[in-house]
Amino acid sequence: MDDACQHRRLGILVKRTPVIGFIAGLWLALFALVALAQSTVGDAVPGLRVARLVDMPQSPDATAITSGSLEKSFQPVPGSMLQTSSRHDLWYRLELDSNWSGTQPLVLSFRDSLSARVWVYAPPTYQPHLLWLLKVDRQARFSRHALAEVLPAGIGAGQPIYVRLGQDDYGKHTTAQLTELPAYQAADLDHVRLVTLFASIQAAMVLVGFSLWLVLRDRLFLYFIGYVGTQLIYSMLINGELYELPGGWLFALLGTRGNWPFALISAALSISFIIEFCDLRRSTPRAARLFGWMRWPQLAAVPLFLLPLGRFEPVALTVLNLLILVASMWAIATVALALFQGNRQARFFIVAWMPQVAFTIFRVVQLLAGWHQPAWIEYGFPLTMAFASLVVTLGLADQTMHVRRERDIADHLARHDPLTGALSRRAVLHQLDIAVAEAHRSDQPLALLFLDVDHFKSVNDAHGHAVGDRCLQAVVASASHELRTGDWLGRLGGEEFIIGLPGATRENAHLIGERIRVRIQAQHLQANGHPIQLTASVGVAGLLDPRDTADALLERADAALYKAKAAGRNRVFIHPSLAAIVGN
Repeated sequence: MDDACQHRRLGILVKRTPVIGFIAGLWLALFALVALAQSTVGDAVPGLRVARLVDMPQSPDATAITSGSLEKSFQPVPGSMLQTSSRHDLWYRLELDSNWSGTQPLVLSFRDSLSARVWVYAPPTYQPHLLWLLKVDRQARFSRHALAEVLPAGIGAGQPIYVRLGQDDYGKHTTAQLTELPAYQAADLDHVRLVTLFASIQAAMVLVGFSLWLVLRDRLFLYFIGYVGTQLIYSMLINGELYELPGGWLFALLGTRGNWPFALISAALSISFIIEFCDLRRSTPRAARLFGWMRWPQLAAVPLFLLPLGRFEPVALTVLNLLILVASMWAIATVALALFQGNRQARFFIVAWMPQVAFTIFRVVQLLAGWHQPAWIEYGFPLTMAFASLVVTLGLADQTMHVRRERDIADHLARHDPLTGALSRRAVLHQLDIAVAEAHRSDQPLALLFLDVDHFKSVNDAHGHAVGDRCLQAVVASASHELRTGDWLGRLGGEEFIIGLPGATRENAHLIGERIRVRIQAQHLQANGHPIQLTASVGVAGLLDPRDTADALLERADAALYKAKAAGRNRVFIHPSLAAIVGN
């Protein structure tokens, strides 16, 4: 028994190895793409000296700043980190620490998913240039993973560049960075390729889910479409790519917090999907009930983020992040419990969501702690979302195949006699109707054998029904050996069987019937050491004319069987009408 279990486990492992290899290879490939996107290196560029305007209760006039009359009010700040204020706009002065002698202009960029407006005043004109994630009134020169402005050529050390950061209720940090234009364009192109790839993966999975729903009409696929689709919109909003698409200005009307309603809807739909996908109501009913309850606070918060929150926005976002974090961790715990109980689909969910949950935990802690955002983190959500969508789709395919396998088994059991494996009475009569219609349509002969086991009642009486069952199984096995491709065998009931022979002439039908009879007679069966001699009588009939019916054919085959039994059993009798219709 131990060896058998080990072999079974080894076989399961071998079957799953391609799937495991595919998932591991997929994760490594996506992660490698992110790593390569961060590897663009340009020529060395000057550093930045940053100073902030202080002791100003209100935002001053831009002319007073750019004219240099307030230079003494700027105080240096360490590094190149700039911070917004929740009370008013802030002014910064940026200066190159050395002259730029390169032939290509420099690009000044602000990263860290800054949602506030940024105005750049660069020499020599110091005309304001507005940079904003939601700006849709012109064709953008770069993607929106950073707010970027090309500086004038020939800018030197000591020439001030003024930056005005708009009021931001959340008070975010951003990093000012200088990059040579070709290097920035190359890195920006890599970014566009990556986010396009990740968005395309999710969009393709939505189409796959929609196609499956059209065929299967299962609400599970609607949950999948909903949560992946809204998740895709959320991801493209935080990257800013959605604003570049036709109709993107409609999303800009939602403001800087327009991505959060989609995040909340996606989170709520994902809970519904997980419960259905992993069948948690059956495997972990109590945990699933609490998990399902977590949808409602998220859905209730959707209209909240469409209203102006002012200074309460950081608190609301913190509560929301904690709620999503708790729901994600509870999902992992609940599905892990289901997996421990042998839930088949739970393993796909664990593999798909672990990277996303790990990243969510890291991201929430980073936001709550106010840590600086690494450059690669902007790809965290798109990467883990695309990976999860692919693996979950694989799980949906596996579940669909599992359901199909169960359906095929149920269909087989419904169509076949459970004892002998022959077609059941209902199935064989249906098959006879189909065969008669096909014979009339193609103008081909059709022969029918009606077989009955001789003295079967005496076998049951003498040896019991278990032995009688073995005898019936032996009869079906013997008959099946003599059938051609396209022939079929069914059990009408008890010890009676009918065999359909499409295209068989009288000689074919008589020959097959004789072979079956001889093979049954040659069976060597025993019961409690006593031999059992089985024989069978066979009646043969065929279609007469295009108006002939299945019922009439079955009646003639039954009549021929009666003649075979009356003539002494263990013989094949051909109905007289067959010789007049079916050629030799």
